[in-house]
This record gives sequence, structure tokens and C-alpha cells, in this order.
Amino acid sequence: MWIASRPAPRVPWLAFGVWLLLVMISSPAAPETREFSAGSPPGKTPERFALSVHVTGLENDTGRVAVALFASADAFPDQKRALRGQLTRIKKGRASVTFPDLPPGRYAVAVLHDENENSKMDFNFLGMPLEGYGFSNDASAPFGPPSFDDAAFRLGARASFVTVKVRYFF
Repeated sequence: MWIASRPAPRVPWLAFGVWLLLVMISSPAAPETREFSAGSPPGKTPERFALSVHVTGLENDTGRVAVALFASADAFPDQKRALRGQLTRIKKGRASVTFPDLPPGRYAVAVLHDENENSKMDFNFLGMPLEGYGFSNDASAPFGPPSFDDAAFRLGARASFVTVKVRYFF
């Protein structure tokens, strides 16, 4: 008999899955990189820099990668509150996006490999992700998304990059 309740570990992953759905719901399967924005960067400063996100560890070139940038613990990893985000295609197990015009500060990145392009994170019957995901700082996510502090890094007074390694449960 099917039980409608979900296991406890699924709740944080469900929020991450909702994040992906919102990212992809308005984006057709286009080969180019697209950017979305849920607001303007916090604070105003004359100095602005670019952040490149390099995604590695993708098991295949199928589907697309969603990359979200966060500027606060309050927002992380709720896509509706992401500072910016981009969807991009995969080439040879890698993907890259660049977020231009960012003020120096603390940021965190969340990545999802939507292999079947169904605009959501897929889970097995135990609530474990069936698609790849990753976070900046290689932050661990054994029972749900990590904290902002675990994934946070500092964007300093120059253009910079972070590498996010995608992990798969299965």
C-alpha cells in the first residue's frame, strides 16, 4: 500500500526541487545560457566584479545545468530568493556560467543537473535525489542542502571563479 507521507530527509530536498522547478518553468530547452534575476544585489558600491562558476563532475552531457547565486543565509537555497541564476548546456561533462557586475561580499552557489529536462529535481521513493547536485565549497549535503555558511565564499576586489563538483546519489 502506498503511503502518502514523505520521509523526513525529503523536506529539504523538496525545497531544492521547488527551486529548480521555478528556475526552469519559464525556460524552454534552449541551447544558449539564460540568466534570471530575483532582485538586485544587496547594498550599493561603485566596485563590481564578475564571478565565473565552473561545474565539473557531470556524468553525461544530457539535459541542462541550473546554477543559482545567493547572497544571504536567509535566501539559501530557496530559488525564489536567489540573487541571480542561469541555465546552461553541458559540454564534455562540464558547464560554466558567469555572473557579471557583482559587488564584493559573501556568496554561495547551488547547482542542479536536470538530466531529463522535466524542470524539477527527481527523487526516489526514499526521498533521495535521482539527479546530480552540488554546492560551492564542495559543501556536504548528506540529508539535505548544506547551510549558507558551509557553502559561502568571499568575492573580493577582483573578478573570480568557483568550481562546483556535481555529486550523484546513484
